[in-house]
Formats: sequence, structure tokens, C-alpha cells
Amino acid sequence: MNIFHWTQEEAIQLCVQIERVCPVAGCHVALTGGLLYKIGQRKDLDLIFYRIRQVAVIDYQRLWEELKSIGISNVAGFGWRFVGDYCGKKIDLLFPEEKVGEDYVKKT
Repeated sequence: MNIFHWTQEEAIQLCVQIERVCPVAGCHVALTGGLLYKIGQRKDLDLIFYRIRQVAVIDYQRLWEELKSIGISNVAGFGWRFVGDYCGKKIDLLFPEEKVGEDYVKKT
């Protein structure tokens, strides 16, 4: 077992912690990626953050503060994708509704 890889159980536990704090920022969290779809450990945790319908926009500043309060640090990025870490493990924070920032669909 690699201590810097995620297990599905660890991912679910962190999602429960995140869901306790993220609604105050106007969003919910959902697990996606390999930890949801595949068996075994993964090198990163993929999380989707989606806006609560009754809220106009996600309060990103508040979300970063709340995530920091539960141990998620080094959050960096822009637009639809941010990265961070939790106990030395990598997290991808994905915001599919984000319209600001660089276009992430390659144009041909």
C-alpha cells in the first residue's frame, strides 16, 4: 500500500467531510474518476463541485476557506480545474459549470 495513493474508502470519508462544509459556499461535492469507477488505489482523487440550484454562484473564497479548515491545502488553478492536496495526497477539484477562464475544449 502506497501511503500517497487514495483508496475508495478514504475518498468517501473525505467527501463526507467536504459535504459538511461546502453548502455554505453554495455547492455540493461528488466523487468521480478512478476511485469511483475502478478497483484499487489511485494516485489522485477527482471531485466535482456543483452549484446548489437556489444559489446564483459558488462563493469560491468561502469554499477555499472551508476546505482549508478540514485540511485541504495548496489549492491552485483557474476556471474549471483546480488541484490541491490532503495529507500529502493529490486532489483534482473540478467545476463543470465554470464559464470563466481558459477554454478547456481544444478548438481545431
